[in-house]
Amino acid sequence: MNRLRRRRAGLESAERGPRFWRRLPRRWRRVIAVGLATFAAVCLILGALVAYAAATLPNLDDIGKATGTITVLDVKGRVIAQVGHNNRAHKNVQLTEITPVMQKAQLAAEDRNFYNEGAFNFGRIVKALFVDVIARRPQQGASTITQQLAKLAFFTQNGTDVASKSPLRKLREALVANQLDQRYSKDQILDMYLNLVYYGHGAYGIEDAAQTFFGKNASQLNLPEASMLAGLPQAPSFYDPYQNPQAAFARQHYVLAGMVDMGAISRSEADAVDPLAGPGNAVTAADQQQHQQALIADLNNGKQSAAVGPAPHFVEYVREQLQQRFADDPAVTAGNLTVTTTLNLDDQNLANTSVSKGVAAIGHKANNGAVVMLDSHTGGIVAMVGSADFNNATIGGQYNIATADRQPGSSFKPYVYTEAFREGKLRPSSILDDTAAESAKLGGVKDFDHNFEGRITAARALLDSRNVPAEQAMTIAGIPQVIDFAGSLGINPNKLQPVVGTAIGVSGVTMLEHAAGYAAFSNGGHKVTPRSILKVVDGHGSVLVDDTNSSPQLEQVVNRSDVDTTTKILLGYANRWGLRFNRQTAGKSGTTDNFVDAWYMTYTPQFVIASWAGHTESNHPGELGMDGVFGTTGPGMHIAVPFINGLRDSKYPPVQFQLSPGQTCASGGSDAAASGCPTTTPSPSPTPSPSPSPSESPTPLLSPPPPPTVRIIPGTPTPSPSSVIP
Repeated sequence: MNRLRRRRAGLESAERGPRFWRRLPRRWRRVIAVGLATFAAVCLILGALVAYAAATLPNLDDIGKATGTITVLDVKGRVIAQVGHNNRAHKNVQLTEITPVMQKAQLAAEDRNFYNEGAFNFGRIVKALFVDVIARRPQQGASTITQQLAKLAFFTQNGTDVASKSPLRKLREALVANQLDQRYSKDQILDMYLNLVYYGHGAYGIEDAAQTFFGKNASQLNLPEASMLAGLPQAPSFYDPYQNPQAAFARQHYVLAGMVDMGAISRSEADAVDPLAGPGNAVTAADQQQHQQALIADLNNGKQSAAVGPAPHFVEYVREQLQQRFADDPAVTAGNLTVTTTLNLDDQNLANTSVSKGVAAIGHKANNGAVVMLDSHTGGIVAMVGSADFNNATIGGQYNIATADRQPGSSFKPYVYTEAFREGKLRPSSILDDTAAESAKLGGVKDFDHNFEGRITAARALLDSRNVPAEQAMTIAGIPQVIDFAGSLGINPNKLQPVVGTAIGVSGVTMLEHAAGYAAFSNGGHKVTPRSILKVVDGHGSVLVDDTNSSPQLEQVVNRSDVDTTTKILLGYANRWGLRFNRQTAGKSGTTDNFVDAWYMTYTPQFVIASWAGHTESNHPGELGMDGVFGTTGPGMHIAVPFINGLRDSKYPPVQFQLSPGQTCASGGSDAAASGCPTTTPSPSPTPSPSPSPSESPTPLLSPPPPPTVRIIPGTPTPSPSSVIP
């Protein structure tokens, strides 16, 4: 009886499944069937993808052959430079030849659990995904050193998948990483990684990096050097200690903290070299400064290799732009690339000569200079000289002045007056007060001659570069309005301090953005964005970027009549201050307190040229003064004039400004200077009369008195002092 019951129960159980399936609505049975079929198809596809990826993996014996070269061409296809692994001697070293502190520093920077994990660290991957979702942008690195080695060794070569983020590419990377982990020991993987990774300035591998940055072997690196180098691979251009030392120090601080967390060094050892050690660690601000200065001095021992060709600063700038453009796939910039740029070698060579000879001719403690030439209709960087001598460590020659924040002095004034003109609050004939009373209202600002011209027109105030009227014009136009206007032209408004002294140049700008700002005066009121890259082709011939034949769509940010009002005034500036250009130019100079920065900005309807001169030293790249060098007597006369006068007429035929209706400029006349028109001779004024320059040139220049100290209106934030001088 019991046996019969059990048999019936079994039969009922067997029939229950089919009955359950038959009881389901037909629609749900169809959905389940389709879902199962789709799942099976996906599994089949994934299996096939894995099988194909596994069958097409690179040979592990070829490790290290993929690191490529970036060939940089000028706008005519001429080679400017070739930088990267393949264009220089590269020395592999054994792990035993790499100082242990360097090994630990690299692990602290990239993969602190390296010796206790496999090819992947799933905890880091999950954490990275979580942080990325919360932050809405990548914040957390997830790759192990083994994964990074796989990418560096095999997926930075000529194939089209170099620029791809396809699932196949990622799968192949993962499979290679797993093979590496199975075949090699941890020490071997670290050895290969340290010999392949890119540190910047053309240095692939730790031996090259040690020589490039510190002039020593990898076996000789100490803690501050190792912790500095270890932080560079994440973003070599951004963390470049020569161009962006504060960012490099911040990254070094992160590496040292990681070494402490790993137990590789003690907190006291880290604090003894950390350039940014925080309070509470028995480290003073003076200690931090000492650590920074010691490291900067040490970096001067480096044997830089990037100074290949006539435009080393520009080449580094292009590399940085490439890294930004391909930030989502940095492997692109490690492969073979050919980059066509906006630079013209003819103009670059002329700029190099103008800067090197110009700085020598200026004298008076000037030992450095820079030039940027910008096409005012495309934003293309035609020439870039970031220092008088890239290889001169005593002046910090590798520091790119063209991309550094410097106080522009009086060269900022055109933005102030143009904003007032376009608001209708001032006209060139409007009367401003260059008086002691107005100076007192503005906090005591004075001029280079310690005199006052009295009540003068706005045009005359700009032409004579008077400080008191400029600050008065700033208050009339409105400080926020002037800052917004400068921002609309390409100046970073976040760097412009909301104080009246910004009118006379106390807020820093870069030469590149300043040139872009002046481009609006040159091209009739359109905003341009500086650009350097026209075309990028990988080693396989695939075109990754092609802007060769594209003309930027320029935004009209200010009416042509308003910029022409300012240009009409500035057309007389060179003649007013004794600068002899061989073509019609408009321009404005600037000089800051203690003659730290001397600028001359000039433009034609075709281009803008920003020129600068100063005194720099390797451990003090920007805060030392010259001996009485003004913007007009320094970069104006000795750099801008020979540069522009040396341009070929066949390429840059001299053209006249075509001013908008109502802005025609009659030459000569007793009221010409007051209206802003060019004059054949400077109009009489209380400023010093032109006198021979102390240089050999017979061109008449102003004999400059010592500059005053700028004071800011009480109650406003006080910027670093900067008086403005022609």
